[in-house]
Amino acid sequence: MQTQLERYTQRLIDEQCAKPGKIAICSQNDRICRFGNQDFVKLGQQIIQELDCASVIVAEPLHPFPFLLLFRAPPGLAALVPRDSESRSSLHDIPLIRHCQNPTDFLSKICTALRKRKGCIVENIGLISHGSLTVEQSYIAWSSLLHATTIKYFEDLLTTGPQLFEEKQVIIQYRNSYLKPFDTASFPFLPRLPDHSQTIISEMSLAGQATVQLGLVDSFFGNISCVSANTLYISETSARLDELQCQIDPVPFDGSSTAGITASSELPAHRAIICATGCKAILHGHPRFSVVMSFFAVPGTSDDVCRIDSIPVVDGEGGVGGLAESLPRAFNLTGGKAVIVRGHGVFTISNTDFGEALAELAIVEQHCRDTYFALLQERYHF
Repeated sequence: MQTQLERYTQRLIDEQCAKPGKIAICSQNDRICRFGNQDFVKLGQQIIQELDCASVIVAEPLHPFPFLLLFRAPPGLAALVPRDSESRSSLHDIPLIRHCQNPTDFLSKICTALRKRKGCIVENIGLISHGSLTVEQSYIAWSSLLHATTIKYFEDLLTTGPQLFEEKQVIIQYRNSYLKPFDTASFPFLPRLPDHSQTIISEMSLAGQATVQLGLVDSFFGNISCVSANTLYISETSARLDELQCQIDPVPFDGSSTAGITASSELPAHRAIICATGCKAILHGHPRFSVVMSFFAVPGTSDDVCRIDSIPVVDGEGGVGGLAESLPRAFNLTGGKAVIVRGHGVFTISNTDFGEALAELAIVEQHCRDTYFALLQERYHF
């Protein structure tokens, strides 16, 4: 168990999610195991004992967006309600816990929030999440909190402008120091999609690793597929995109097996896109500025399709929520290789290789990032 706690701690650092030295993970089986920052460990142990849950993560994010959301919120606001689809489906809302001098009252407020939700924002600490059965559950919840709060913050910032002292400087430093151009050319993809199943899985695994490494998706989000002959190879539901080697299902198009039971919930959308466009590979990520900008997309001048410049933006939920209709229609209407789903993420396609799908995903996110900061400059003189 101790090794597992150390591994998840390192993930939070490697994925540039949390500050090194400001992370604690506690887990309970026959005893409480703990690893990390001693002050946070103490709080994590208290939460586990109060909730009788399996695991707790207490960590300060690498970037201060959750804190900025809390400080921007009206004093009486108890929770934030993000609009991105992952947050709506898994988090519902995010409780805000403000600091109080009495340690008992402070702990009580945190535990009250965690009894109702998977995680919360806590003043002077960061994000706290818990899992009822495994450490992985608390890790996914913490990652979801970070994803949701980052998107919520940048959406609010573009809507209302900076409201806090030195907030503008924080964002300028983040943009200039952290947001680097995407390098997709360094990944050794094959020039053509292979036909052999093991090579297909290897290419899909590389695409998943590259997508996570470039920050175009959080590792437990997104999905990927490749078609060969009469079989659609697709990542499993809840699979880590950077550990896909044993989490890809071969699903026959004729329904002759039950392999699709464990496949991604986006399987109907992938099938429909392939049938409509004839593409061979699909990559779906959740790049943050693409999600943010999707809330500001407006209808084009020549049709009813919302767009960010030339990139179409469609509505619809995953699974059976309409994406199997809206995505193929948008791909065929524009003839492009990328479509944004409002509040959800980006789907890209390729007829040749995953390198092209990855490059398209990066192009869309870079364009949305540039558009975002251009609007921020225009509106608020950043």
